[in-house]
Amino acid sequence: MIKLENISKIYPLSFSREQKAALQNVSFDVESGEFITFCGRSGAGKTTLLKIIACQEKPTDGNVFFEGEDLCRTKDKDICSFRHQIGFVFQDYKLLSYKTVFENVSYALEVTDYQNGGMDEEVEQILELVGLQNQTNSFPHELSGGEKQRVAIARALIHRPKVVLADEPTGNLDPYHTRDILKIFNKVNEMGTTILLATHSKEIVNSLQRRVITIEDGEIRSDEAKGRFIL
Repeated sequence: MIKLENISKIYPLSFSREQKAALQNVSFDVESGEFITFCGRSGAGKTTLLKIIACQEKPTDGNVFFEGEDLCRTKDKDICSFRHQIGFVFQDYKLLSYKTVFENVSYALEVTDYQNGGMDEEVEQILELVGLQNQTNSFPHELSGGEKQRVAIARALIHRPKVVLADEPTGNLDPYHTRDILKIFNKVNEMGTTILLATHSKEIVNSLQRRVITIEDGEIRSDEAKGRFIL
């Protein structure tokens, strides 16, 4: 489904001629329906990796394939259709404070000129999936951190993406809400969606017992089918 070949990403350092390698010769395959955890310390390259997969950044070297198509050679106008197949969940939620739960999720459809009708039903189904069917009219400031992240997940799922990328989605949550969020990701994965989750949490990595790709200093240190936290 997704294939990375010798991906490197080099950033120039500000006020200097030196450069920093965020990723170096990273290669791996992702099968449809997998749940993969990218494990590594802060600054290891996890976020850069997810952004490259989502075509939010281009690699300095290497190729990214999605269902056989080389995204590094895809024209910018065609990238939009690819991005509809990707849902992105961030650590800091990125909700619109002046919109309700329902409006935050429906807005993700509105900005893409959703034409299929039944938008309200789509949003209601997704909110029920994440357990927020009774919070549709609430505003972000009325929600707990866990509830805000559920809204963010619902927004990422509203296009029925093939892949969900989650960058430290429980970084701001307590253990109780972390368990709830992981249950949702497991449920979504069981429905057939591929999940790629980045974290530096030992507890999350060991509890999921899924494939773990450990990244250290921009390089893959290990790739295990049922991995554990090794850093």
